[in-house]
Amino acid sequence: MSIHDTIENVKDTVQGAGTHLERKAALETAKALTKQQAATLAALTKQGAELQTIRQELGEIRKQRSSSGFPWGLVLLAGGVYALYRSNPGVRDQINGLLKRVSPGIEGNLARAGDAVKDMASDVLGGNSPKDALGRLGGEVGRAGEKTVDHAKDAVKDVKRDAESKADELKRTSDRH
Repeated sequence: MSIHDTIENVKDTVQGAGTHLERKAALETAKALTKQQAATLAALTKQGAELQTIRQELGEIRKQRSSSGFPWGLVLLAGGVYALYRSNPGVRDQINGLLKRVSPGIEGNLARAGDAVKDMASDVLGGNSPKDALGRLGGEVGRAGEKTVDHAKDAVKDVKRDAESKADELKRTSDRH
């Protein structure tokens, strides 16, 4: 076997190793992103279910209100949710941890969603319809979900660009030798 053949074999081996490392890095990144997206999706699904429950309870309260007067059940529900957040460090830490992992834009949407919940409770206490506040709540949660998906897509593109750059650098290094 000549030196030229040996160099070609080493070159092929290095290129194969680079491709293997690139694929492995892309796979690990995809796994991490998938886990993060699954956690976000689970949180959004849970929030969606909670919103649906609130909508159903609001419908029931409207029926009761039209026939029985003040909607104490909604006031108690809003107070109970707020008390759980304030008194349970596990729930609070979990929510704060999720907020720290997502972009500031999403935090803003969720903060505005919280304000919409407060406005909804104020509307009910004031004897007004909470329809507008409920609409704002749904809109803010929806925009937060869209921003989360966009952020994940951007992260995947960045990882792909980095992997391609490292593969090109490895290829250039192997071509020089």
